[in-house]
Amino acid sequence: MFGVLTYDAYHLALYLLTALAWGALGFGFLLQGTDAQALYKCCAMFGLALAINAVVLVLDIFRVIPHHEVELILLIFGMLLPALIFLTYKAALIASKINLKNL
Repeated sequence: MFGVLTYDAYHLALYLLTALAWGALGFGFLLQGTDAQALYKCCAMFGLALAINAVVLVLDIFRVIPHHEVELILLIFGMLLPALIFLTYKAALIASKINLKNL
């Protein structure tokens, strides 16, 4: 129905998902706190997403690294790393709540 998914469309989706994953992580930090530090964390996560996307995009445009390495970098640093940071943060939060209940 949509035809063949081209390389450009696939990579555009990876860049978008990278920005969304880091943005969602930052927004989650923003919802956890109500102070200025939570806002700084949110902005830092968005800035990190922009930095990762900009560096990988420049390397991809100038063909410094092959296409499969671009995909791997975007998958690892763009989607897997924010998910691991979120899960680690949640696990530490749950563990601290369990330790408080045992006191």
